[in-house]
Amino acid sequence: MMTLTSATRAALTAVAALLPAAGPALDARAATGRFIYDRIDGSHGRFDNPADSVCHDFDMPAHGADNQTGTDARVYDTYGCGGGSEVVPKRTAVIWGRFRGESVRFG
Repeated sequence: MMTLTSATRAALTAVAALLPAAGPALDARAATGRFIYDRIDGSHGRFDNPADSVCHDFDMPAHGADNQTGTDARVYDTYGCGGGSEVVPKRTAVIWGRFRGESVRFG
């Protein structure tokens, strides 16, 4: 039976502890910049460097958005990124007529 020295065991433990923290950071992608949405009450919400391919729910329906990220955004009219949608191209601001955004996905 093979035994590991305590120094080897400590080194392996340290490396194993770092892997979960480094793995997701290497795989995660984000839309670099700020996405600001215009709430229906006249105030603003925002996402800074939002993750790509993740649904981000607004805290209140929005009637416009300013996508100052480097990635196109698709805004949905229901929470959870379902229903009808509108694209807000990167570095573009929009104000919608009847459409009300409730969630957004980047990338």
